[in-house]
Amino acid sequence: MRYICSTKDHGYRDSTNPLRGLNMQRLVALQESGERGEFADLQWFYYYMERSDAMIHSVIQRRRAALLSLDWDVRVVSQEQDNPLANEQADFLRMVYDNIDNFREAVSFLFTGFFRGFAHLEKHWSSGGLIERLEPVEQWFWVRDGLFGDWEYNAGAVSGHRRGESIKPENFVLLEAPALDRILSILYLRKNLSQTDWDSFLSVYGIPSIFLVGPPNADEAKQKEYQAVAEQILSNGRGFLPHDSDIKFVTGGGEKPPFQEQIKYLDEQITIAATGGLLTMLAQPGSGTLAGSAHQDSFLQIAKSDAVTLAGVLQNAIDVPLLTEFFPGQPPLAYFEFSPGLNHATSQVVQDAIDLKTAGMQIDPAELSEKTGYTLTEKQSG
Repeated sequence: MRYICSTKDHGYRDSTNPLRGLNMQRLVALQESGERGEFADLQWFYYYMERSDAMIHSVIQRRRAALLSLDWDVRVVSQEQDNPLANEQADFLRMVYDNIDNFREAVSFLFTGFFRGFAHLEKHWSSGGLIERLEPVEQWFWVRDGLFGDWEYNAGAVSGHRRGESIKPENFVLLEAPALDRILSILYLRKNLSQTDWDSFLSVYGIPSIFLVGPPNADEAKQKEYQAVAEQILSNGRGFLPHDSDIKFVTGGGEKPPFQEQIKYLDEQITIAATGGLLTMLAQPGSGTLAGSAHQDSFLQIAKSDAVTLAGVLQNAIDVPLLTEFFPGQPPLAYFEFSPGLNHATSQVVQDAIDLKTAGMQIDPAELSEKTGYTLTEKQSG
């Protein structure tokens, strides 16, 4: 079987830096090409941008790390825990996911779709009809006809190509999402322009120019002497100045330059966009345990949202097709999900269950299991 990932060829693209000469007109043109379904140049730029800005890189890494910290499990549909078919399907799906060699790496790549707008994983099949690998096919290898056309493979990631090689969708796991990088790219460019202006300001005023104002009516000989004194001062020397002379420093004038405040504002906008408004800035060293814990809780909250989306993608692309093939004519009674583990919300559910039992109330174990993500078994009386 011919796999697309084995035919990837960057060609000249490896030697192309999309950040060189970037301006607003170029960025708008790249985004417009993406609206037409031409992703080669736009996605190559996104790839570089994500690795070139400290704040963008940090929020992506923090959000990805929170997602990858979650465990995964296969669960049985509610009210079907005692159904032998449901448990058989659950065991089968656990075997399916355990059989995928690079599952963690595949999830990590699939996550990039939240920022770049989409992500494709190609299914590699074993001789037994199970998936043995999910290979990433990077975003710059794809084209489509407009916003809603079928996905096609651009083998050489060639700029300007609007059509490519047709694919079989059933051989891919595909995540599509609003591209956060579309927002981040505008902030990235504005931030870099501000940094460039700041660098220019510092090159002129960072080491201020010094002028010596000599005493009035100094003759030419005295002027040369004062010039020598000025040059000695500039070379970190020591000396004295004649009466009525003065030293003037050329500064930028006005108040404090606004560049640092602008860059801080843009970093806040980057963080807001990348965290869905939950955070305005990442926790700083020395900000305290409570601040750090609050930030961690925020990223775990985002990770749970990402996990629900990714689990739905995997269920549709892996669970349903394989259950249909290996359990023909039977309804799907098991499904893949990410398990968030014990967090504040889960702890509250458990505590509520304890309080209700103390008050003489009973909770359906299946419902409690679904709410907490735990597999519940009754304690055997000894």
